[in-house]
Amino acid sequence: MRKYSFVIPTYQNRRLVINTLRALDYIETTEAISYEVIIVDDGSLDDTFQAVISEHKKYPFIYTYLPRNENSSRARARNYGLKNVTGDIVVFIDGDILVRPDYLIKLDRFFEQSSDMAVVGMRLLLNQPIDEQIVLNKSVFDKKLLRSYQTGVDFRHQIFESLSYNADSMKVPFLFALTCNLAVPKKWIDLTDGFDEELKKWGIEDIEFVYRMCQKGMKIAINTKGTVIHQFHGSKEEDTVEKGKIEEVDYNTSVFIKKYPGFLGLSDQEIYELFHSIAHNYKKLEVDHTLSSIEICYDDVKKKEEIKSAISKYAGDEAIKLTVFDYIEDSDLDIFIQLMTNVKAKILYFPKTIDFYG
Repeated sequence: MRKYSFVIPTYQNRRLVINTLRALDYIETTEAISYEVIIVDDGSLDDTFQAVISEHKKYPFIYTYLPRNENSSRARARNYGLKNVTGDIVVFIDGDILVRPDYLIKLDRFFEQSSDMAVVGMRLLLNQPIDEQIVLNKSVFDKKLLRSYQTGVDFRHQIFESLSYNADSMKVPFLFALTCNLAVPKKWIDLTDGFDEELKKWGIEDIEFVYRMCQKGMKIAINTKGTVIHQFHGSKEEDTVEKGKIEEVDYNTSVFIKKYPGFLGLSDQEIYELFHSIAHNYKKLEVDHTLSSIEICYDDVKKKEEIKSAISKYAGDEAIKLTVFDYIEDSDLDIFIQLMTNVKAKILYFPKTIDFYG
C-alpha cells in the first residue's frame, strides 16, 4: 500500500483552509492507497486553530503551530510539516486548494509505476469567492456549477500547450514544479535537507527544492488529469510577478544566485528576469533544434499497443522530433511516454482531452 501525506502551510487563512480540509474529506481511496493530512499554521492570530481542530475529518490529521518570527516562511513551514510525515509520497498543496475526490486515484497512476519522479499538477483558478455551502455539499466539483463562476486556468497550461506535456522532453522541467500541486516521494526528499529556509520571502523556494532532487537523478512528470481548484482570495493571478511581490522574489533570487552562480549559463540579470516572469520566460530556455518531424494520432483505443510500439520505434532516433496527439480520455500514454528510458528522440505529447472543470 502507498500512503500519501498532504503537507499544507497556512497563515491567517481560516476560511479557505477549512474548505481545503473539507474537500480532503471526500477523497476516494482504494485498497492500494491511503492518506494523511498535516497542517502547519505559520503563526496565524485569527481563530484558525479552533476552526481546524473542531472540523470533522475521516483521515489521520496533525496540526502544528509555529509562532511567527523573523524566520517565518513557506520553506520553514513545509519543513516542519515534513517532520511529521509518515507516508511514502508527500503531496504539497497550499491552504487555498480544493482537491477533487478522485485526485489520489489519478495521481497514483504514476506512483504505481515508479517512485523515482515528482509529479506536477495544474489548477483551475476561481476568480470570485465561493460560499462554503458548495464545498459542504460537494457541488463545487460539479462542472456546470464551476463554469458558472469566473475562472481562469493555470499559466503553465499555455506553456505546456506550446512546449509539450512530456516533462522528459524539456531541458528545465523543474522550473514548472510548484508546491500548489506537487507530489514527491519521501525517499527523494530524504536525500535533501528539505526546503532552503534562507529563501524566506515569496517565490522560487519550491523550484530550488525540486532542482536539488533533479540533480540527484529524480525525474519529473506532468499529470494532466490531476487538476485542483484554487480558491479566490482577493486578486486574479497574473502571468508576471505582482508589483508588491517584486522585492520579495528579488530577495529570494539574490539568495539563489549566491547558491547557484551562473545558473543554466545565465547572467545574474537574466536570472532575475527569469524569475520575474512566473515561468513565461522559462520556455525560452527550451532549444528546439531542426529535426525530422513525425506525427502520431491516438484516436482509437483498439490501437493502443500499436501506438506504443510506434513511439518506442522512434524513441531511439536522436534525429527525430515525434509529436503525439492523444484523443483518448482514459489514456495512459502520458505515463508511458514520460517513464520511457534511453530516449534519444524529442517526443512531444499533447493530450486533447484536458478538462480543467473535472
